[in-house]
Amino acid sequence: MWMKAMKYLLSGLIFLTGLLLSEARAEEQIDDITTGEFHFTLALGYGGIENPRAKSDDITTYVLPSWSYYDDRFYVENFTLGYSLYESDSLLVDLQTRLNEDGFFFELDGWNKVFLSDILGYKPNKQPLFGPEIPEVPIERHISYLGGLSTTWLTPYSDFTLGYFHDISGVHQGNEIHFKAKKNMAFSWGALGFEVGAIRKSSQLISYYYHFTQAELGRGRTLQPQSAAINYHTSGVVNVPLWQDINFVAIVTYTWLGDEITKNLMVEKDGYLSGFIGVSYAF
Repeated sequence: MWMKAMKYLLSGLIFLTGLLLSEARAEEQIDDITTGEFHFTLALGYGGIENPRAKSDDITTYVLPSWSYYDDRFYVENFTLGYSLYESDSLLVDLQTRLNEDGFFFELDGWNKVFLSDILGYKPNKQPLFGPEIPEVPIERHISYLGGLSTTWLTPYSDFTLGYFHDISGVHQGNEIHFKAKKNMAFSWGALGFEVGAIRKSSQLISYYYHFTQAELGRGRTLQPQSAAINYHTSGVVNVPLWQDINFVAIVTYTWLGDEITKNLMVEKDGYLSGFIGVSYAF
């Protein structure tokens, strides 16, 4: 039980810390990044992620760590690693590796495993429609790690980022194409950040995470082909310095899932909300 609880907590922290650092770039408007130093921030408050999977638990957390390190070219932002290939006043080109978020939905469901019978609403022992004695098989997927190229155009109005990332962990051999527009604004009282974006997920990725396997479907069922899907999101962050290294931070993101994801029986929501509100301390 303790190991399951730790896995539940750590999975959420990985996902949420990625959310915090990727969305809280407005903090850079307050403090310039110092190269050659390790930065660690710990936030206390309340955060959560809705799980769009059917019969799955949402996750909540009250502690949110975040860490980063920036060198002249190499940088670490939580579980994202990057290397700057080119940098100017208007253009950034980076090699990047990052975690894929879809796998977290299979780790964030707490202690309750998702079974096909729960989703379809039948009991194999009582309804022989799908064949005799179909066992309840837990739906399990692995978290994948992606690597690719990210390009950011810096303009006075907004920063535009386009990136291509391929599975380098050998989990599904799929890829993602990211596009986002982000605007950070600094004020005397703090900073605001806004972002809108889209992520195209390949058919291989969709098939792996949101398509039942033959073992999960049972005999007499046929696999349905999958196509690529595009998720859209919008997010906002506010950061207000309170005292020295203590800040108030609030982050909220809403993601609309693509049709190729929501049409699957494994998914019961068209989108999901994630966010955090609390007080952070920079060490």
